[in-house]
Amino acid sequence: MPERRPVKPRLLITEPEYFTPGSIRRLFCVARVEARRLTRTQLLRRAHLYEALAVRIETRVDRALIDRARRLKCVATATTGIDHIDTAYLKEKGIPFFSLNQEHSLPTAEHALALMMSLARNVPWAHQAMVKGAWERWNYVGVELAGKTVGIFGIGRIGTLVAQKAAALGMRVLAYDPYVPFEEAARRGGRRVGFKEFLRSCDFFSLHAPLTEETLGLFNDPVIAQMKPSARLINTARGAILDAQALVRALSEGKIQAAAIDVYAEEPLPAVHPLRRYARTHANLMLTPHLGGSTQEAKERASMQTAKTLIEFFRRM
Repeated sequence: MPERRPVKPRLLITEPEYFTPGSIRRLFCVARVEARRLTRTQLLRRAHLYEALAVRIETRVDRALIDRARRLKCVATATTGIDHIDTAYLKEKGIPFFSLNQEHSLPTAEHALALMMSLARNVPWAHQAMVKGAWERWNYVGVELAGKTVGIFGIGRIGTLVAQKAAALGMRVLAYDPYVPFEEAARRGGRRVGFKEFLRSCDFFSLHAPLTEETLGLFNDPVIAQMKPSARLINTARGAILDAQALVRALSEGKIQAAAIDVYAEEPLPAVHPLRRYARTHANLMLTPHLGGSTQEAKERASMQTAKTLIEFFRRM
């Protein structure tokens, strides 16, 4: 009798647009790969078919999904952020979990700076006016970054990159991060200060802290009220750090000058969300659809690293 080959595990890639064809091809050597988008309902209905999931930020791997994925042996996310994954429940179930390390740090830092520059020079609103046929230079007079103070909220890997690049543009850099010693913050490019000084001193704020119980909804009405009326705020960290309703109130009442948001507590952002409604009629709120880590280079690094991790895991099974 011929020896029967073991059946390869079944792997679902839930957001295939973010995985390169090369990375998907590599996975076929160790798994039966299905790379396609499913609705939440479809995913829950089919979850029991798969031994492994490769996801990104739009796929919630929560208790409901984990309980239905009865064959699940591992989960890999091609992201550094993991708040879309119930890692505690995976651990309780004994299911290994893998995420990225630094693959998205540089592009996210660059995107934060792109948003900062766009706010400083009113780029999106000037573009919209030009497309409509207007020529209103006087309406879009900006400010220079050189000589301004930028506040880095969370001076980890991404915050450090933003701090260093902002300093190269001639900006003064302050940092708020109670988990980084004063000397280490200075080595990373920012002078660490207390929260009150941080809020009242900065012209620009760039958020880079993880979402935790401490940071959840931290930037609310009382906190934003302590900022300068001329302040501009950029969030490329996690949406739930910032109270969206409080931001809309602050912008509409002139408590801060402008904001640029790339991340949201609910993604995709609903069409009727207050941030969308406000941005449609006001020229001081810029929204982008979670583009921080979305570069060709980061996509290549993230998808290949995820594929490598899964291949090593499957070969040990």
